[in-house]
Amino acid sequence: MTSTVRMLPKRIEYSIRALVVLAGSAPQTVKAQDVADAQDIPPGYLYDLLADLRRADLVQVQRGTGGGYALAHPPASLTLGEIVRRLDGPGQDPPADHDLPVDRAIERLHHLWDRANRVRLDYLDAVTLADLINHSR
Repeated sequence: MTSTVRMLPKRIEYSIRALVVLAGSAPQTVKAQDVADAQDIPPGYLYDLLADLRRADLVQVQRGTGGGYALAHPPASLTLGEIVRRLDGPGQDPPADHDLPVDRAIERLHHLWDRANRVRLDYLDAVTLADLINHSR
């Protein structure tokens, strides 16, 4: 039996899925319910994600009749790595616990994990939202 390790948190995946819908409609706005329907994202959860995306300066909100959500930047200028960084922030070192003896294996594990994360983000920096939507067409 094989298993896959999911390296993309569901919150990030759903956020990118929502951004894909907005990118496909850029520069027009899209209603939140239309995004939810297009990507099968629970509407309540989507509203939380859209608020996070707005705070991260990834989407803009237009209120009123004909309003909705739109990308804050052109799809070709937003890389997946930038999106992940804006949503998750820079990687943080685990807090040091000075009461515990230094465990070299765990220290090495943290170093390897940080390095793998940098490689992952570098890889994602090579793909824009425009690339993602153009490849799926």
